[in-house]
Amino acid sequence: MNKLFVIFGTAVLLAFSACKQEKEPVAANTDWKKLSLREKIGQTMMVTSDYYEHLRIGEDSLERFFEKYPIGAFFMAQWHFTYNKPDSLLFEEFMPRLMKMYDAASPLPLFFSEDFERGVGYGYTTGTKMPVEMTLGAANNPELAYAYGQIMSQEARAMGFNWLLNPVADLNMNPLHPLVIERAVSDNAERALPILQAQTRAMKNHGVISTIKHFPGDGATICDQHLITSANNLSLKEWKQSFGKIFQSFIDEGTPSIMVGHIQFPAYQNDAIDGVLPPATLSKDIMTKLLKREMGYKGVVISDAMNMGGASGFYETALEASVQCFIAGADMILWPSLAYMDTVEARIVRGEIPMSRLDDAVERVWALREKYDLLKKKPSISTPLPENHAEFVQEKLTQLANEAITLIQDKNNVLPLDTATVKKIMMVNISHNDHRGDLQVLRNGLKERGFDVRLEHDFHLHHWQWRWDSLAQYDKFIVCFENHYFDPIGCPLLKDSEAYSLWTIKDLPKEKIIAISFSNPYYNTFYLKTTPVLINAYSSDAFMQGAALRLLLGDITATAISPVNLYNPIMR
Repeated sequence: MNKLFVIFGTAVLLAFSACKQEKEPVAANTDWKKLSLREKIGQTMMVTSDYYEHLRIGEDSLERFFEKYPIGAFFMAQWHFTYNKPDSLLFEEFMPRLMKMYDAASPLPLFFSEDFERGVGYGYTTGTKMPVEMTLGAANNPELAYAYGQIMSQEARAMGFNWLLNPVADLNMNPLHPLVIERAVSDNAERALPILQAQTRAMKNHGVISTIKHFPGDGATICDQHLITSANNLSLKEWKQSFGKIFQSFIDEGTPSIMVGHIQFPAYQNDAIDGVLPPATLSKDIMTKLLKREMGYKGVVISDAMNMGGASGFYETALEASVQCFIAGADMILWPSLAYMDTVEARIVRGEIPMSRLDDAVERVWALREKYDLLKKKPSISTPLPENHAEFVQEKLTQLANEAITLIQDKNNVLPLDTATVKKIMMVNISHNDHRGDLQVLRNGLKERGFDVRLEHDFHLHHWQWRWDSLAQYDKFIVCFENHYFDPIGCPLLKDSEAYSLWTIKDLPKEKIIAISFSNPYYNTFYLKTTPVLINAYSSDAFMQGAALRLLLGDITATAISPVNLYNPIMR
């Protein structure tokens, strides 16, 4: 009897605790309740840095702009100003200056965000061009993943950014996916999770808000969210063991921000619009019921960009889609128009949107401000780089590259290359764009070691009008695949000139070919499976090129195991 009483009492206490936890406010600081209606709505908006339009609205004053539109977050991208930034300023000078101007004009500290998935260096020369996320999966070393997150965060904070829309927590289960590919750590949740956790821990420790994306998980189909609505087509059981496990682990750890994608989840949803399931960005089932209630997420749910094709077609306008995204459960809308504030305000005043929906969103955002010390203005929005930053970057990313470079096969012990037997090498860049300039580290490194090296793009006889015997002078052909995700947009398989180039390569003596993929990890085993030497380098940054060079010359031994299944039946 006593035992039963103890069990019953414990159950009651647990139930009471659960109820209490559910009712506890997300933010301890309650100053958000003092905000005006428009100020509250502004806390749910992350708009683009359309500086000149904001000046126009504010009659040449950012202070007056904020009086009309009290926005809380800005996505600051240098590509917004490709044609209209002051010519006298470099982007490295212009963007920090612009962020300081916005911050000075705003009553509250601002969230300044960017993606920076491959580091600050892909937007600014003062930053580092880092290897892609999949190199972390190949190296499989949480300490290096932490260093990766640290480098990215420190360089972002040095410019003034405090919120990064990364890392990608998707799993590239479908090799034909055009967007996830090497952005993902792996195709396996068990491998990806500790790497992602180490990276986000570093971001938190260095004052940067991380964003786990894209809920409920991309990479299972072949759909690009920029163009069409994607889908996670796994069963609920399969999802819980893969994508669901990753997201639930981060939710349990209190991750600050989760981005929902333009991704359907048919195994869970029942909220069709005109007979079609909406993406997570428009789905109350996914954002409110699954993510917030069932999975217990208390942080900020941010949408993916609402100008993408995956969110279109469900409502008449992009404005309406943004409003419906908020109603369905998003706490922060990425790239809404300013008309979003006016529309949401009018609908709340008319009672069409409950005030409780806005208060829930604002309290979550306010808790994020509180957690990252962004409730009160500070003398500076940036944090200087440590004195040893450059040395740390070189050491850690070189180590990452050495541990990530993956030797898929060396059937005839071709490696290492030796000038005694190999004198003339042709490097062939097979890509949609001419990336020969990106491969200079490998080319120059081979030349410095005594090889005669030629680097070409569009390697096919139709263009060159060469005779086959003119190629006989080369001892080796190093095929360099370099079609990165989103470059070009669309199907990841080779097309047009790069396909013709591959055709030419296939007709060469296979013992002369060495294939290195500096992008898509599936290219080698899909296109050149019978080639003796296959290497995956995942990205063409200087660090991975250096590792490829060291592997070719025998300076290092490859220890990595591919983080994805290279012989996936989809690719056969």
